[in-house]
Amino acid sequence: MTRRNPSAGTVGHLLEKVTVLLSNYHAECEKNAASRETEFWRGNLSGLRFAVGEIYGEDVIHEVLEAARKKTGLGIPPAGTLDTDGKFLGADSEANF
Repeated sequence: MTRRNPSAGTVGHLLEKVTVLLSNYHAECEKNAASRETEFWRGNLSGLRFAVGEIYGEDVIHEVLEAARKKTGLGIPPAGTLDTDGKFLGADSEANF
């Protein structure tokens, strides 16, 4: 698959979106880590990660996630599935939360 090269403006826009999703995820997680709202925001962040990776490549989403970590000081949650106890299954190299 041919990857697109995003402009600086596109990368900035992606950073803005990831920052909003990440901030909302952490705000909900503080209220109740196992709530539907928390999973809603984690799912949106996971979906964006996947889509950006498919369109622009893993190096671009990695760059955006690193910038979001630095900008917000917040960790990136795993994108994988949860078991019945609410624990994440599998490894996620981008996650640090």
